[in-house]
Amino acid sequence: MGNVRSSDLLVVDWAPNEAEGDKVLHVFDGSEQQQEDVSVIKLDADELLTAEFHPTEAVDQLLIPRLARRVKCAITARRESHPQYLEHGEPLTS
Repeated sequence: MGNVRSSDLLVVDWAPNEAEGDKVLHVFDGSEQQQEDVSVIKLDADELLTAEFHPTEAVDQLLIPRLARRVKCAITARRESHPQYLEHGEPLTS
């Protein structure tokens, strides 16, 4: 995907699923992209049809609930500079 850098880990999400098997999903901070960075993004047509940028307020309308929860937790983790540990997109309680 061009020169997009990922840096800090934002979210680790354990997603157990009997049908597909358990998954551990990671979300990394890709940093803010400048127009020159965005213009060089090349998508693999076998994997992605498009790359779009949306305001954070649109997350619930754009994603299914568990993905929206994961993205919102990643936004919180970036703001607080602290990774979030999740299960099914929900923060773990102590």
